[in-house]
Amino acid sequence: MATSPEILDAALNVLRRGDTLTIDAVAHDAGLTKPGVVYHFATKEILTLAVLDHLLDRWEVQLRERAGKDAGPDDRLRAYVEHALLGDMDAADLVLLADTKLRDKLSARWAERMSLWFSDLRDPRLVTARLVADGAWIDRCLGLLDLDESERAATVAIVASLIGQRAKS
Repeated sequence: MATSPEILDAALNVLRRGDTLTIDAVAHDAGLTKPGVVYHFATKEILTLAVLDHLLDRWEVQLRERAGKDAGPDDRLRAYVEHALLGDMDAADLVLLADTKLRDKLSARWAERMSLWFSDLRDPRLVTARLVADGAWIDRCLGLLDLDESERAATVAIVASLIGQRAKS
């Protein structure tokens, strides 16, 4: 019998293929029956929110590794920028948020979970850094602008300089 994390990985695989996230599709990918998935996730809404949490759990591990122990607000924002431009991204990250019936709940959960990584963003430099990172994340998930790693790293350096200027202004 598949575990909850294995079912959630199967759900991400469904999304990566561009298929609609349904309990049937997840069951098929996980090698389970529909009741086998429903045993763990009673509804599609519960499943979808759990998939988002599963994805964000992974993001947070990677963000903590990039930010380092005892990271301050600027370090956390810098880690987010680095992750968006240099981390592993795929369409599943973005497709998950596109569910029209659950968009508000998914967006609220995303904002709640990611709020730690964005402190006070009143400084225009920090807003710019966040917008660059968000745009890079969306762009990379959609495959719109094919930058190589050195080009993405150069962009990270420019954005990191914006974040660093906050303390000096």
